[in-house]
Amino acid sequence: MKKKLIESCFLSESNGNVLKKMKLFIASFFIGLITVTASTYSQQIKFNFSLNGVTVKEVFKQIEENSEFILFYNEDYVNVDRKVSLNAKESNVEAILDKVFKGTGNTYKIYNRQIVILPEGKKEIPSVIKSWQKQQEKQISGKIINKDGVPLPGATIVIKGTTKGTTSDTNGSFSLEVPDDNTVLVVRFIGYLQKEVKLHGQTEIDIVLQEDLADIGEVVVTALGIKKDAKSLAYSTTQLGGDEFTESREVNLGNALTGKVAGVNVTNAATGVAGSSRVIIRGNTSLTGENQPLYVIDGIPIDNSNLGAPGTTGGRDWGDGLSSINPDDIESLTVLKGSNAAALYGSRASNGVILITTKQGGETKGLGIEFNSNMVFDEVQDYFDVQKEYGHGKKNLKPLTQTEALRGGVKNWGGRLDGTPVMQFDGVKRPYVYTGSKIDQFLQVGHTFSNSLAFSGGDAMKNFRISASDMENKATIPNSGMSRKTFAISANSKISDKFSVSAKIQYSNEVVKNRPRVGSPVNNVNWTLGYMPVSINLEDLKGPTDKLGANADGTELKYSSNAYVQNPYWTAYQVETRDQRDRIIASGVLRYNFTDWLYLQGRIGTDWFASRRRDVTPYGGSADPLGFMSELEIRQRETNAEYILGGDKTFGDFGINAIFGGNWMRKSFEMLGTRGENFIIPFFHSLNNLETQIPVFSQNEIGINSLFGSAGLSYKSILFLTFTGRNDWFSTLAKGNNSVFYPSVGLSAVLSDAFEMPDWLSFAKVRGSYAQVGGGANTPYGTNLTYSLVGDGHLGVGRGFIASRNNIPNPKLKPYLVTEYEAGFDIRLFDNRFGVDFTYYNKRTTNDILDAMVSKATGFSTAKVNVGEMLNSGIEILLTGTPIKGDFRWDVSLNFANNTNKVLKLTEGIDVLTTARARSKRAWIENRIGQSFSSIAGYRQKVINGQKVYSDNGMPVRDNEIVLLGKGVAPISGGLNNNFRYKNFNLSFLLDFRAGGSIYSESNARLLTAGLHKKTIQQPREEGLTLNGVNEAGEAKTFTVAPEKLVDYYWRYSTFITENIIYNSDFIKLRELVFGYTLPRRLLQKTPFSSVNLSLVGRNLLLIYSDVENVDPESAINSSNDQGFEIAAVPPVRSFGFNLKVKF
Repeated sequence: MKKKLIESCFLSESNGNVLKKMKLFIASFFIGLITVTASTYSQQIKFNFSLNGVTVKEVFKQIEENSEFILFYNEDYVNVDRKVSLNAKESNVEAILDKVFKGTGNTYKIYNRQIVILPEGKKEIPSVIKSWQKQQEKQISGKIINKDGVPLPGATIVIKGTTKGTTSDTNGSFSLEVPDDNTVLVVRFIGYLQKEVKLHGQTEIDIVLQEDLADIGEVVVTALGIKKDAKSLAYSTTQLGGDEFTESREVNLGNALTGKVAGVNVTNAATGVAGSSRVIIRGNTSLTGENQPLYVIDGIPIDNSNLGAPGTTGGRDWGDGLSSINPDDIESLTVLKGSNAAALYGSRASNGVILITTKQGGETKGLGIEFNSNMVFDEVQDYFDVQKEYGHGKKNLKPLTQTEALRGGVKNWGGRLDGTPVMQFDGVKRPYVYTGSKIDQFLQVGHTFSNSLAFSGGDAMKNFRISASDMENKATIPNSGMSRKTFAISANSKISDKFSVSAKIQYSNEVVKNRPRVGSPVNNVNWTLGYMPVSINLEDLKGPTDKLGANADGTELKYSSNAYVQNPYWTAYQVETRDQRDRIIASGVLRYNFTDWLYLQGRIGTDWFASRRRDVTPYGGSADPLGFMSELEIRQRETNAEYILGGDKTFGDFGINAIFGGNWMRKSFEMLGTRGENFIIPFFHSLNNLETQIPVFSQNEIGINSLFGSAGLSYKSILFLTFTGRNDWFSTLAKGNNSVFYPSVGLSAVLSDAFEMPDWLSFAKVRGSYAQVGGGANTPYGTNLTYSLVGDGHLGVGRGFIASRNNIPNPKLKPYLVTEYEAGFDIRLFDNRFGVDFTYYNKRTTNDILDAMVSKATGFSTAKVNVGEMLNSGIEILLTGTPIKGDFRWDVSLNFANNTNKVLKLTEGIDVLTTARARSKRAWIENRIGQSFSSIAGYRQKVINGQKVYSDNGMPVRDNEIVLLGKGVAPISGGLNNNFRYKNFNLSFLLDFRAGGSIYSESNARLLTAGLHKKTIQQPREEGLTLNGVNEAGEAKTFTVAPEKLVDYYWRYSTFITENIIYNSDFIKLRELVFGYTLPRRLLQKTPFSSVNLSLVGRNLLLIYSDVENVDPESAINSSNDQGFEIAAVPPVRSFGFNLKVKF
């Protein structure tokens, strides 16, 4: 067959039109030879054989049997019987054919996998066949999408072995003419793995690309929103896609970062769904100042201040700024961890920067529509494991009267539960039995429903995106929850080739009902549920009327004589809080390109919010019988205006990029309202009904003016050197002392591009940097004496006082300084299958702002001075791998960080700075020279020769020296993320861990003193407690604690002596789980949908490891600097549900 076809191909043209047509027909298989490049199959396939004295035909046979090549020739013009000898060792087909035809006059042409042997004198296939070959090509179409069905615009699709191809449009769609049914397409897209697809006769095809976790060419968003090639950076960054936050989601964006970024330590305050989060990057920088990072949305800094937090003795968490953000609007989130990465933000960069880029429109055909629905249910995780053998009462006796029942209402030191009728708090006798878990009985299954809808469209010159979302939460505590509504508009227009304009505006409305109180017993449901006796039934606390938790007269129904321990129904249904926040984040950008390398850009943006709150402690409660209330409104605005002149140009092997710009920032704060106490008319809760009314007013303004610049040099895209500098001028500091300059320099080198590397080493880069940034000194009016008025004055005459109270203002105050060195490397192995990213950093804070003691003869006790010093140093490791590739793919990543923190210097003559005291007054948060930030201090039991000391009646004896007992901040953190994909299915889960920290669990102390902890029944209570130790003279002895003294023993054991309730706070958790399925495109062809993805999602599903008894090891009481205390917080929840993502 080969011979006959080729015969007609090489007859002379004078033989007639029929022969010409046959010639065109055969030659059409081999057109396009000039497009063959070095990447063709002919150069990729290698041959290894040794042939001695064989025919040319035998050589052709060897080639065809050991490859996909097919040879075409005419035996009249090719002597296939000629004998040749060949020794092929890793030879390509060209080398073999060159040897075969050397000196014969025959030549050859290769088109993909077809080889045509040409007779002597024939060098090219006639060009007239090209139009005929065009008619024979086949038209195909398809779509390039990611695992979630999201279109990938701009992907390149090339016919393998040629340069012929196309790119996908903004919907990910493409069309292409291919030569035959078995054509192989090569598809590429930045950030995704290259994929080869054989058509097998298909004319419509969806191609799903997998993300490349080790993408070397990744482009990341850096300071000021400037995009850079990741390999050019001299510092460590982490960029997360928006999809990381939309499936297994959190209401507060900060909590969603848990376990995902090396060096980022997230504390989820146990204060309810609307509570705040604490995000710390590379350790705490300041002893007393703000330690959380700066957040920037689309180039505009936003406020993330806590609007009110519980102290270590209790209170409410009024939330922070991150709960305003709709995760469905996030395109990407970049964490700038080191000072070099964030240096262009100057005095606001001491704690790192988190950049959030929101979605915008793109070039599309028609209107693009996206809909996302997320529904999760929240199940309370009850870690309390209490004793169930003894009930309410005192001295191991059942209560005999109502008075005894009330006095024993917070104690489980009564008799053994035997089912007999026993007197209770309301004078009714009920069976003396275990009545079940109070947490399970009272708390409910909560839920969070989130729906978002977005419209987008545009062309090459302009685009837009409009989105709206609604989130409704029913909290696990009855009669409480949160709602959030957001609206966002983004528009971009390219007015000309040189001039473009863009604008974004986001509006959010948050309403929170009945934020929970934590820490103290007053108005705290969690306190009551945790420490109520096991023999009291919650149903009996509802009361006789529809007013839950109340007596018939409307006052609180008490179950205890302790006025501060309250009925949970009264707290949940009668105590009232409500707060609403309206927020607008808006920005606009103008850009003019003078040339293709020089531009001028201006940007202005604002973050404004108004928050109004109402807080009512009702008339008739036991703790505050006459009640009190407050109403406050907080308004805050921050405006930033910025200009940048920038350029990026290449000169041969050298490249230079530079910017110069300035920033103008103004921030204002105003709080006004009224508070008062004692309602005059019972149960009428209005400000006008208060016996006393006190106005509340506060305002301040601050400003910072800045100039900044950056210059980067590169050589052959191998070596990168970058310098930055920023100067800030502060309104809060005295003239002559209000100007600070912050420099940085960084160097990175891509070794794998500079030197010949072994085949197994895909990529190697080293980097190093130095930077200085600042912080603090942002308190307005802190350098001068200020005065304030006292209420309504006295006898009609106004009175005032020095507002700074006992602290002397310091006009020489300046921001503290953070100096950081960073070095690291990035290595990828085995064709990017495995990767290691390692970073070491050393960060030193100097001139931290502290209070120094002064002589009381001055009329003050302290003065603010720049004196504190602290060191953070550590390592960050990111390991990535793809153990399995193919239809079934397994991607895995492990991030690990270990931060060593040390307090180096406090004020002169001071070795310890105490920042908080526990409610028990037996534990403190301290910063000691030579020790870690936020260390837990307290008392140990006295020990003689390694033996614990007891008094003669068996009471533990305390050593009265206050010593350090643990670290409130865990130095080690990390996460293990696994992602499995098989065709249209995907399964991913995240494990995160923390180690090296401690927690003072006052919940366990309360359980012990209340007789609920299982340790209180380690021996039958009727027999007392037997202990071994030594007396205060050091003599070994066996001690017996009398039954009636057990309550005293456990109080001294758990409260008087601190160390017994200090726990190792290490944990491992199953933080996230997602199982999803993307519908095949062929099922959607006759529908309006372009992609549909359904996922089962879960969050905080399992506590795999913990040493802490009865509570979650993450149960932080607040998000402040004082970490390490836990008491009566909101129990954690396990969330599970589904996520539906649809695109039209």
